Amino acid sequence: MKGHTIRAVAVAILLLGMVFVRTARAQDRGPSTPEERARAVKIAHSLEEDPLAKDASEKRAWVIQWITRIPDITVYVCGEYFGKLPDTPHGYATDITWQMTISSTAFMIEHPDRAKDEQVVALAGLQAALKAYQAILSQEPSARWPYVDHLVRLRDQGKLDDYVSDTRLKCSQDEEDPDPGTMRAQAD
Repeated sequence: MKGHTIRAVAVAILLLGMVFVRTARAQDRGPSTPEERARAVKIAHSLEEDPLAKDASEKRAWVIQWITRIPDITVYVCGEYFGKLPDTPHGYATDITWQMTISSTAFMIEHPDRAKDEQVVALAGLQAALKAYQAILSQEPSARWPYVDHLVRLRDQGKLDDYVSDTRLKCSQDEEDPDPGTMRAQAD
């Protein structure tokens, strides 16, 4: 099996694991608190600005764990948004893909009136992931990811919304049953 296939499978397992863990642990606690939501939003924006900060890994881990445990906010991200994972020595691909989930969650918190609009949530999350990617490149130019460079060009050409729509459709067609890897926005 090629390296990129192994990484794609690993990310898929990680995303599926997050959903299954979420289902089990969400019953252990109540809904998110206003303080937790504020912290998650603050972390999301700080990771968009400086995804390589000294405490970025800890912040990212906290918010991902929080998302998996709370029962009142659900965000599933289809792996298709980022194409095949690159052979990157820095390992930033995972950080960039997680940023979409983290920032989608922040968008839902900041815009509860639009939280069930899967297209808008996915677009906001992807735009934030692209922002984080560009912040990474400003510090680590060797972390270039050609597929994400293509997404940046689509954004700059005003075509990212169409890309998100097409990708969401592809994700829903890949599976007959609702798949945890497909973006679904829900906030109660």
